[in-house]
Amino acid sequence: MASKNNNRRNLLILVGMVLGVFFLWLTFRDISWKDFVEGLSQIRPIYLIPGFIFAVGCQFIRALRFGLILSPFCTLSTKLLWDLLNIWAAANVIMPARLGELVRPYLLHQRGVSFSSVFGAVLVERFFDMTGLLILLGAVLWKTPEVSKQYSVFGQILLAALILGYVMVLLILAKKTLVQSLIEKVLKIFPARMAAPLEAIFHKLIEGIEVMANLKRALMIFLYSIALWGLFSATTYVFLLAFGIEASFLVAVTIQVFIALAVAIPSAPGFIGTFHAAGRYALALYGIQAVVAVSFATVYHLFSLTVSIGLGALSYFTGEYRLDQSTFIDQPEAS
Repeated sequence: MASKNNNRRNLLILVGMVLGVFFLWLTFRDISWKDFVEGLSQIRPIYLIPGFIFAVGCQFIRALRFGLILSPFCTLSTKLLWDLLNIWAAANVIMPARLGELVRPYLLHQRGVSFSSVFGAVLVERFFDMTGLLILLGAVLWKTPEVSKQYSVFGQILLAALILGYVMVLLILAKKTLVQSLIEKVLKIFPARMAAPLEAIFHKLIEGIEVMANLKRALMIFLYSIALWGLFSATTYVFLLAFGIEASFLVAVTIQVFIALAVAIPSAPGFIGTFHAAGRYALALYGIQAVVAVSFATVYHLFSLTVSIGLGALSYFTGEYRLDQSTFIDQPEAS
């Protein structure tokens, strides 16, 4: 079993590395070194200060939100949450193919919390991440006067789809047994090798969604998510200003959507390639020159990398959490 897991993990790493190299080539294929250096020289470093403040704020909000998601089965101090999220963020940019996602369940498993329960909490976090970001994008597309009519309509459709998504979540809460039964029937059409892990993921997601049975807690998590992605977008906007890119806040939100989707796929360590391509082609939608877009994406990526690793190292050496070799080999069994 361990050998099979390692082979699967190695394949995932290989796929991530190949995708990273491909997207890196796609980003830089038509950019000369001279133009790239000239593009980098356009940055105004003073903007790194508010960028850093916003980045730290994002991490703090993320820690508070994860604490709320964990609260039904695990209570952690703000310091423990802060350290946990910082170490996770650093691991995510160091380890390839998003293997850093195993770090939070692993570290909390060391403290006696079920690995599978934390994994379910992470799935719920991802749900709120995506909905918070897309709601922000939908609202901006709908209400920004400069946006063309088709984008405004898309924003309305996006918001309607998200409302439908929340209705489905409420349905799951109200008819949990029925939904589980339907999932089991649908999964019967898949081979057993595929159906078993999919069924486990769906069950954990349903369990995690039960955090929303407490309306006050669910509302707070939702508000944290909106604030988080608003602050992420503000950080991006600061970097647009740093490169003298005159653009509306909509551009920053769009870049965040592209980056969030790009880094969700398996990639090379540090999201190299996928992050750069997302930044370049998001800006291309608004007619920003390729050299400027690539320079922006490169500096923003390096900044994000530095902040994540720096905060992670600080939390690791001043906190209680510890990693060992098993973090990178075999995850703990669900309990």
